[in-house]
Amino acid sequence: MSVEVRDGRILWVGSASDWAGNRTNIRVVDGRARTLIPGLMDCHVHYSSPGGPDWIARFTDPLTEIAIRAVELAEASLRSGVTTARDVGAPHAVNIRLARTSQSGEIRAPRIRAAGTWIAHRGTYVSFARQFSDAGELRSAIRAEVEAGADLIKVALAGWNEGARPQGGPEIPFDAKLLSVAVEEAHRANFKIACHANDAPSCHIAARAGVDSLEHGMFLEGDDLKAMSDNKTFLVPTMSVWDAMLYYAHAVGWPEARKKRAEYLREGSRKAVAQAMEAGVQLALGTDAGGGAARHGRIAREAELMVEAGMKPTQALAAGTAVAAKLIGETERGTIEEGKVADMVLLDADPLENIGGLRLVAAVFQGGRRVA
Repeated sequence: MSVEVRDGRILWVGSASDWAGNRTNIRVVDGRARTLIPGLMDCHVHYSSPGGPDWIARFTDPLTEIAIRAVELAEASLRSGVTTARDVGAPHAVNIRLARTSQSGEIRAPRIRAAGTWIAHRGTYVSFARQFSDAGELRSAIRAEVEAGADLIKVALAGWNEGARPQGGPEIPFDAKLLSVAVEEAHRANFKIACHANDAPSCHIAARAGVDSLEHGMFLEGDDLKAMSDNKTFLVPTMSVWDAMLYYAHAVGWPEARKKRAEYLREGSRKAVAQAMEAGVQLALGTDAGGGAARHGRIAREAELMVEAGMKPTQALAAGTAVAAKLIGETERGTIEEGKVADMVLLDADPLENIGGLRLVAAVFQGGRRVA
């Protein structure tokens, strides 16, 4: 097969013998014995942290350090074949500025859809999230993210931090009623809303709320997944989270309790992915690089984990291309067909034979221009 690109878009796709163009005025990229795929999309990433065993602490580094690092990590992501990404949470709205800088061509980075910072109930989640206590503050928080230039909204359902739970307070204060407010406010602004849910009660709430994507979902049950299918809610399973945790449990010598936690997450995650496929839930690929121990530039590992959980290589590849494009809202990307934006990756292997072939990146193209 051959692909002709003009003015950043795919003009023609077909057999080389059928091409009617003139080789004298074009640049030819020889892809023989290689495989061309659409540019990969990471639907869950945090460029403001490098990942690793102390990833949470890195979010509180000096702003200048975070900003410089974000540029470096975004470029590492691009070199791995990621041409589009959702950065779903950063302190100081660093990801919004990063997205605009990338779009202007000032840096080499994926096309970024940024969520600004996380929105969480006061007393839960991380201290650097935008926090609220009631529905009015929640609506104000969402409006503030929209006004700050975010491309989507990210909310985080979580239990109380240690010592913060008031007497008689619910286990998950960001309850179904409040989440419905968040969904309504985001959709009123024509914004998609992503929801962090990584415990059983949160998964149960988020699955029924009508959010556009449920992030992590390692404790989803059959009824939850049926609700997600009915609501057309995507699952972004971020399996690299527990995979990296298991690695560091051995490499750094984490306490046995943390290792057990990672093993528990692995069990629940694999089960959720398998049942999600059966329930007809659309799965989109996201690494959570930076937001957990997973490092940047290793999107191929997430695809491998999806296949290990029961997905076919074709399904895992689609999760990081065509299906991801639907979730992100990038309708002009995600497939190689005439008229689409020419975001493409050339590989030294066929990922449909072995999904690990995604590691063997020979070239990356954004809008038809080679960028890595």
